Amino acid sequence: MQASQIQEEDYFCHVTHKEWDAILHDIRLAHQADAESAPDDSSTLKIIADVEKAMRFPGNALNKFCYVMCSQLQISYEKLTEKERTDLKNIMKKSGIYRDSPLGSRKR
Repeated sequence: MQASQIQEEDYFCHVTHKEWDAILHDIRLAHQADAESAPDDSSTLKIIADVEKAMRFPGNALNKFCYVMCSQLQISYEKLTEKERTDLKNIMKKSGIYRDSPLGSRKR
């Protein structure tokens, strides 16, 4: 019998939560086109997609790192010449982001 009882506080919390959700939903809809509103497409989602694509890219960790950096800069990594790729890798090796990452600190 105790298991079937609902605490008064839990009940009112649930009811008010549903009301707040409806109010917030209406506010979001009303202000969707405002200039200060964030767009639906997120740069974070693009980065995640780029990293997932890079993980399927053949090569070592440095090649994948360069691939992600190129896609963030909207450069086609596949269209780079071999010399450009080599130069890019040498530059990326100097990057603190790569050097301090687990990918850059591996012993070869």
